[in-house]
Amino acid sequence: MTVWQAAARFVKRKLKENTLTYLENCRDCGDGEYLLALLKLYTAPTVFAAKTGTLVNLNAGGRDLYRCWRCNDSLRKAIPLAYLELENEKGTPLLYFYHPKRLKRRLARRDCRAFLENRGYVYTSAAEALRELRARFRTGCPDEIGIFLGYPPADVQAFSEKREHRYVDYWKCYEHIFRSKVLFFLYDVSKHFVIQRTIYLPE
Repeated sequence: MTVWQAAARFVKRKLKENTLTYLENCRDCGDGEYLLALLKLYTAPTVFAAKTGTLVNLNAGGRDLYRCWRCNDSLRKAIPLAYLELENEKGTPLLYFYHPKRLKRRLARRDCRAFLENRGYVYTSAAEALRELRARFRTGCPDEIGIFLGYPPADVQAFSEKREHRYVDYWKCYEHIFRSKVLFFLYDVSKHFVIQRTIYLPE
């Protein structure tokens, strides 16, 4: 095992342990504090590690997080990202957080545009692409969400073709495994950073 592999495994293990503690500490918080804790944790790779976007499921047992989100303006201002409200085929509310400039650049990339156009997308702006994404979510989670989340286009294509993956973490990897592992390491570090600097105490 290389030093790099050992470091990545250590960070992954510590993140898992610390995430459990973090969420346990949030359990007795009110819905607003609980949702803010989740959003800060899940969006960390997009806020701090240059990921394009993050998808968050607001379906939490016993908590009406969607109502909390819609009624609490301070929550929306607390996350320094743009967002899009989505709903899947089961009516579950989802939030797609994204960095506008990164998304614009990504949608303009030749490989990303080719994949989306092959899927029937016609757009001249990120807003148009997002409207189409929202419409498609109503009938299921479309494979192209990976483009909007920042996954490598080659991996999104391979996933859509149901090929056998070689590694899995934040997404299923088919090519350039080491490069993806470096990204995963940075995403883990960003989450660890959020956990370490945030303390949530029960009310």
